[in-house]
Amino acid sequence: MWRGSQTGAAHAGILAKDGKMRTIATMILLCALAPSPASAQASGGTPVSFGGDVGLFAPFEGGSSASFTGRATVDVYWWRPLGVRFAAGFAEPTLGDEPRDAKVGIGYVAASLIRPFTEGSLRPYGHAGVGLYHLSGDRSGTQLGLTFGGGIELPLGWKHTLLTPELTAHVVSGDGPRFSLALTVGVHTRPE
Repeated sequence: MWRGSQTGAAHAGILAKDGKMRTIATMILLCALAPSPASAQASGGTPVSFGGDVGLFAPFEGGSSASFTGRATVDVYWWRPLGVRFAAGFAEPTLGDEPRDAKVGIGYVAASLIRPFTEGSLRPYGHAGVGLYHLSGDRSGTQLGLTFGGGIELPLGWKHTLLTPELTAHVVSGDGPRFSLALTVGVHTRPE
């Protein structure tokens, strides 16, 4: 009886933490997106950047292995220099210890605030926001998460084209990999 109540209390604590994470992530997303339609109409010409990234996705979980990751992004600078990044990505890491390890497909969509820090030719930037992460395989389900990171914009020499090495962290609620890092390199257009 005591062991069952202890397990129930632990389960309730985990659900309460996930509920707080969902509330925080929802508030960040609403604050980021609420003024966007009015700002887009008022500014006339809103700078937009498109990009694609590839790299490694590494979950921090015992027995896990890194996998290839890909991501497409659209950055919209409604409040220049502050903008909103919309991203869609995927990864397929192996999770768990032998002999129970299994490949897990992770697909996600995210919305983040993004901000470049300087106006020179070498421009570091940072981003932070929320996302929905869908896991397939043994841990299937959709979870809410936070994403944050930063990178550097390096001009490629072609007009309006940038090379963007970036490190991004993903913190996901639920039964998936709770914390993962993605190290990517991408090609993006410069917002004009």
